[in-house]
Amino acid sequence: MAPTTATICKFVGTISLGLLTGYTTTLTLTTLPTLLSLPTALPARTTFQTLSTLSQKHQLLLSTLSISSLTLAYTLSPPRGKHPFLLWAALAVGLGYSKDVYRGVVRRVGGGGRNGGGGEFTPSGSESGGEEEWEVEGGKEGEGGGVNGEAVREGMERWRRGQLGRGVVWGVGWVVTVIGLWGDGMAGC
Repeated sequence: MAPTTATICKFVGTISLGLLTGYTTTLTLTTLPTLLSLPTALPARTTFQTLSTLSQKHQLLLSTLSISSLTLAYTLSPPRGKHPFLLWAALAVGLGYSKDVYRGVVRRVGGGGRNGGGGEFTPSGSESGGEEEWEVEGGKEGEGGGVNGEAVREGMERWRRGQLGRGVVWGVGWVVTVIGLWGDGMAGC
């Protein structure tokens, strides 16, 4: 029973890692450039905040599924089938979050409190948290004049570069799993 379960876990981990890579790539190469073309900063900011919150939830779900499935597949495999590609791919998924984990640890150790961690996006990457950097003095929020369009664009571009980096790391992990599964099939594991 364990080899069959291990095989299912390998495929679930590979599929979820492929979905994670495709989701992140589509987000950075298709969705975000469309947001950058919005005519005013207010709808761009609002849409971007919603998008970044939802994407973080989806990415966390898929990455947790990938890491747990690949690690479980390694654990359940017979000694001959314990291939390190499963751990390398799980490590690649974890590396995609290394910057967020590092920032969260630094904030908590540096006195940021409980609200400091968790990958919250701030437009200029500052540790202060928030929207005040997107606001313009004397602007009217309802007309879109109260939001700094340059800060919104800069924040979106920074987030896009980070997501593209994650997508590359996760893509490498996905390629490793595909090659590993192909090797398993050739070896008859």
